Amino acid sequence: MIDQETLKKFDEIYAKTYANILKYVICNCSNIEDVKDIVQNIYLELLKVLHKKTTYNNLNAYIMGIAKNKVKEYYRFNYKNKIISLFSKKEDLELLDTIPNNIDLQKDLIQKEDLKFIWSYLKNKKVIIAKIFYLYYYSNISIKEIAKELNINESNVKHYLYRTLKELKNVVKQRGEENV
Repeated sequence: MIDQETLKKFDEIYAKTYANILKYVICNCSNIEDVKDIVQNIYLELLKVLHKKTTYNNLNAYIMGIAKNKVKEYYRFNYKNKIISLFSKKEDLELLDTIPNNIDLQKDLIQKEDLKFIWSYLKNKKVIIAKIFYLYYYSNISIKEIAKELNINESNVKHYLYRTLKELKNVVKQRGEENV
């Protein structure tokens, strides 16, 4: 069992390092959908290290080392093995029972469907475009910083971002007209 002191230290380190670790993983990830899994694995490894009471002089460098290894490990392991669902039909029904009654499911479903559509559209674009969108909209990173992290010009980042937004606007408009 993990003690409160370890959890407190973990929370402090997590707050200080999360933005940099997330940027690193996004920039070095070949599939943007894997980002959350990889980041989770990084911080689970950190928690294990903290639980062992091991001390390091430069914890930031150590976490970045974990990140580098976890990105490599994730792709080495997950692309050799097929992903198998862990949920059975019974568990799916139990999950439905946990949904609160006071939420507007129709509104939430429409938003989720729109996000799924937009994300699937972005996945069919160049990987760099998906990375830029993820960094800009999900991580709230500036265009200047995205350009620096991805080693491209700011004008290229803007070009990818604004051109794709314009395309998305037209596609969503056409999609809306088809559904009417």
